[in-house]
Amino acid sequence: MRLRPVHLGRLALSDLLDEWPIAFAVTLAIAAVLAPLLVLSGLQSGVVGEIFDRLRADPAMRRITLDATGAKRFDADWFRMMRDREDVAFIMPSTRFAAAQVEITPADRDGARPMRVSLTPTGPGDPVFAPEGVDLDALDDVLISAAVASQGELKVGDRLFLDVERRRANGRVEAAGLDAFVRDIARPEAHGGTVVFVRPELLQAIEAFRDGFAAPELGFETGEARATRDVFPNFRLYARRIEDVAGLAAWLRTDQGLSVSAQEARIGSAIELDSNISAVLQAIIVLGVVGLAGSLAAIQWAAAARKRRTIAMLSLIGYGRSWLIGFPVFQGLLLAASGILAGIALSWGAATWINQYFAGSFGATGEACRITFAAMLSGAGVVVLFSLLPAGLIGVHFNRLEPSDEIRDM
Repeated sequence: MRLRPVHLGRLALSDLLDEWPIAFAVTLAIAAVLAPLLVLSGLQSGVVGEIFDRLRADPAMRRITLDATGAKRFDADWFRMMRDREDVAFIMPSTRFAAAQVEITPADRDGARPMRVSLTPTGPGDPVFAPEGVDLDALDDVLISAAVASQGELKVGDRLFLDVERRRANGRVEAAGLDAFVRDIARPEAHGGTVVFVRPELLQAIEAFRDGFAAPELGFETGEARATRDVFPNFRLYARRIEDVAGLAAWLRTDQGLSVSAQEARIGSAIELDSNISAVLQAIIVLGVVGLAGSLAAIQWAAAARKRRTIAMLSLIGYGRSWLIGFPVFQGLLLAASGILAGIALSWGAATWINQYFAGSFGATGEACRITFAAMLSGAGVVVLFSLLPAGLIGVHFNRLEPSDEIRDM
């Protein structure tokens, strides 16, 4: 008899409906294994994934700082070597920390109080700002952190005055400064300090002014002209990925002999947590898959044993090899589909409850349990595989039955 899929589907479905308690039990067995595995996978993607997303979104986690400036000088060749490293995302020459402390005052508001800030050099590709961030075309263009914008009530386009002072040996105080324009504001999560980002040339001019040289950029031309800067006492450095931080910091300490600080402990804890959870999840998945495979095989073979005579009758009246193999395979697909749908529904319900329960901890955009499409697809593939394997073997077994042996006692 020619195999017709529609006819085969009706026959398989009718048989399952006739034995609906068994079909329901198989559906629950699949869902009982699949749903917890999807929830565990969702917790790994949600809880641990959220930790890594926040670490990666925070440029401070990739920053490596020099503990003490002045211990070593860095020339153009050193910075060129660092930029060529694959694990370095951003590096910029910097001046001494003390030379970068200034006061700023909003220029558009009378009576505004000065604010003490740190100046830091910036340039294209600064991790604190978006990749398509604003370039500082002029020396009086600056970028500010969210803390500076909040405390100074500043917004993009506002003017501010950078006030720089130096004290002479005789006690006389000399002042210089610069009117600047705010071109962009860093996101609050990108930088938490009271920092104004400026071009390196401006930072060098301020350092030279405090060292007693003339600083035309600050409107102070009295004094000896400063020499061209060939070496720098400090740098601003960011690794390309959080996974690169430990290796890059270790190389700076051992190969370059520098004392540097980085967020290695926090990053290491997150990576270890991810590794441990992955190991536990893999062990549970293996146990769950083994249990699912065994239970499906046992249930299907038990059902097949009860249908031997029915299958023998089908064979006797003309149902061919393709029918006898296709019948249990199609039933396996139907049971797998029902179990997958039930498992996904249960896992989504559990994930929704978990996310609502932990909503306060993860904020409006975060999820404690994030079940991905890839996880659902992988789970469905495993269920289908371990449903079809015993079904196919049962079909081969049905095809070998001798109708005369099965119906002799009828």
